[in-house]
Amino acid sequence: MTKVRVEKLTKGDKLGQGGQGTVWALPGRKINGEWPVAYKEYSAVCRDELDGPALDAMVEFVPGLPTETGLWLCERLAWPAAVVLDDRGRCGILMRLVPDGFFIDSPQAGRNLAGFQFLLNDEGYLRRVGISITVEQRLQLLLDLSRTLAGLHRLGVVVGDLSPKNVLFRLGAEPSCFLIDCDAMRVDGRDALDQRETPDWSLPQGEPLATGRGDSYKFGLLVVRLLAGEQDSRDTGAVGALSADLGRLAAAAIGTDPARRPELADWERPLLRAIEELRTPSAPDPDEVAAWIGATLAAGAQHPAPPRPPGTPAPAPPAATPPGPGRVLATVVFAGLLVWAGVKGVSALGDDSGTGSGSSGSAPAAVSTYRSTPYGSGGTSGGTTGGGTTGGSGTTAVDPVNQAKAIDLLLNRNDGTRKVVTSAVQAADGCGNTVDVRYGASQLRQAAAGRDSLVARLQGVDTSALPGGANLAAQLSSAWTASAAADRAFARWADDVAGCDGNAPHTADWNEGYNQSQVATAAKKAFAAAWNPLADRYGLAHCDPDAI
Repeated sequence: MTKVRVEKLTKGDKLGQGGQGTVWALPGRKINGEWPVAYKEYSAVCRDELDGPALDAMVEFVPGLPTETGLWLCERLAWPAAVVLDDRGRCGILMRLVPDGFFIDSPQAGRNLAGFQFLLNDEGYLRRVGISITVEQRLQLLLDLSRTLAGLHRLGVVVGDLSPKNVLFRLGAEPSCFLIDCDAMRVDGRDALDQRETPDWSLPQGEPLATGRGDSYKFGLLVVRLLAGEQDSRDTGAVGALSADLGRLAAAAIGTDPARRPELADWERPLLRAIEELRTPSAPDPDEVAAWIGATLAAGAQHPAPPRPPGTPAPAPPAATPPGPGRVLATVVFAGLLVWAGVKGVSALGDDSGTGSGSSGSAPAAVSTYRSTPYGSGGTSGGTTGGGTTGGSGTTAVDPVNQAKAIDLLLNRNDGTRKVVTSAVQAADGCGNTVDVRYGASQLRQAAAGRDSLVARLQGVDTSALPGGANLAAQLSSAWTASAAADRAFARWADDVAGCDGNAPHTADWNEGYNQSQVATAAKKAFAAAWNPLADRYGLAHCDPDAI
């Protein structure tokens, strides 16, 4: 279990202060070589109630998960990564700093964490604070949060105090959420801190705190209030007007009978359908069209046009569009699940200074080590993908073992992507449900973006000490580049065939996807043939070409 002495920390800016304590930036430290770190310094009251062993178990929780699951969690939560100690014991935790995208810059209040409480207001307020959000983006935020909560429940984690202030949002093309105050969550039935509830977000009287059904209740409140744009609404009318299915779920979720509340996973399909309906223009009502035509003709009879002078051409009639309840086709790209299923590399946060205790040993074979790399020390910011080690002089020693491990880590990050891609292509090829096909198209684009990221990371990996290292890296880069091109082509094809019957036609985009897949397969086989002997030499895992 990772522990760090407080005197070894160099505090940066004060980021915030609340009932549990004060949060500080820690310049120069990074988790997994890429995530900046924050220090949460507990208040005296918080230290008095702290269950130390439960907090230790929280820090150990992520390294004990399958690596892809652990990284999925850490992408979405500011999870405790290390316990901070002083002479009296546990005095705080290190955790991931909130990513930059989860802040808002208000002309009135300056820079603030983008908590959901900002969104629970009318349009006038949102305009004043500089927030522009569509109904589709609201639904996408709820979809992302429901998936995160469902995933946590499967892991035995309950949020407990689920409220707008500890759920942050990010808009743009891919709206998503980020959870904070994670040390107050309940893990496998244990609490590191006493359970509390935010005013106006309390469970029905007498209901036990921090249960899965309790999270379902509070998520239901969030659905109602986010779609109504109100801080304290319990009226499901706005939800039901948007989607009857969502309205029924919301009514059951905020009911007093916990047994009748939906599971968090039950929200996914109705939310996907509601998003799809917003993107599909509905036909105008025939009665409205007839009334509009009648009104237009009547207006023309009452106000005839003046006679034209002889020889004057008739003016072109103005374009008119009959009114109707048709919805505008949204242009925002669907925010699919981060292709996390194949992303690996989660373990404990280490201290490069070597003064922390408990995490200096080697990590399990399939698990990378979180590393804290001080700026200006001669280390690299991407410590887990670098190719060498850095001494005190700032010079880098060429180490083939570390270079091979850097390649191995990238391979682990991609593991599992094939399953996502294959499922998406199969759904489109069989003319599956339109929602599923379009969701699959978004997953294909996410897969392509993930491969692009891997290629970029690979360019920063030194392979000079590996036999045939340059050729090895070139083959892997070619494989991922071709795979990304195939993913994008198949995504375009899936968009085009969504809604088809029977079997989907194989268009030019499908052909491009197939051809790029063949190129990728050849490069993957060549890479695996060169890699696997090196893996044997350095004690690393073989790679299957299909898993690259």
